[in-house]
Amino acid sequence: MMEQLIDFFKDWGVWGLIVVSFTESSFFVIPPDALLIPMSIVNPSNALLYALYATIASVLGGILGYFLGQKIGRPLIEKFASPHIIHKAEMMYEKYGAGAIIFAGFTPIPYKVFTVLSGAVKMNVPSFIIGSLIGRGARFFLVALVVMYFGDEAMTLITKYGTVTTLVLGFIFIVVFLLYRKKKTK
Repeated sequence: MMEQLIDFFKDWGVWGLIVVSFTESSFFVIPPDALLIPMSIVNPSNALLYALYATIASVLGGILGYFLGQKIGRPLIEKFASPHIIHKAEMMYEKYGAGAIIFAGFTPIPYKVFTVLSGAVKMNVPSFIIGSLIGRGARFFLVALVVMYFGDEAMTLITKYGTVTTLVLGFIFIVVFLLYRKKKTK
């Protein structure tokens, strides 16, 4: 079923990528990478443009997820994530604020969990949007750059090392964010 949905949206081209990127950030199950990677492999000269489309659509979809979280709140979150995952996310918000959203853009945990949770805990909207732009943008542009550099081998590399790489990069973004925030408050 999932493969059929991916094929369906692949046939839509850029519009499929935009729809999947938007909906995945708030309620849908297909990750944008499922379209971004093959589209970028087929047309590497447009990979950065595809990453831009995915980023903007993902952030806009994340805003929808945020407002769903505000309106529906905790019961909706519990449909998408285990109590353990929800607790970890809440702890990240307490400790890192917008940095948690930046990191969330890199995790294998579906992004919608974080967007809905952000609304449920009433995170500051500008911080949420900025964190989403940085986190999702960095992830999608990283994928595009890997595809541009490695070509057809990118799919294998991303499948094999993608999760670890994105988590490490997410951690680096958190450290940089915290250092920036600490310096700014001095």
